[in-house]
Amino acid sequence: VLHERVLGAALMVPVGRPYGVWRDYVMRHAASANRLSQVLWDSVALVSFQVPIYAAIIALSGASGRGLWLGIAGATVIMLVLGRPYGAFLNGVRRLFGLAAGGRRSAS
Repeated sequence: VLHERVLGAALMVPVGRPYGVWRDYVMRHAASANRLSQVLWDSVALVSFQVPIYAAIIALSGASGRGLWLGIAGATVIMLVLGRPYGAFLNGVRRLFGLAAGGRRSAS
């Protein structure tokens, strides 16, 4: 677990910007949609980007078989639940720097 956490922490900084670009791309589908659709798309963005990275991290850290699949399933559930709160946090940070919310225009 410690090995996985160290590796995960080291990867958080370099994947931050690519995730922001990915989230903007995915959230364009929800830009004019209702609130429920925005929740869904934010969760889809987080799961589709972060779960493969998390799966690779725990596999490289030695997880295999049932443990690997349970870890992936657990991460998927957590990210589905936290997708919109995390997206709202990211939009709040963007507002602090005068940028549009995800999906509205590029943060570049």
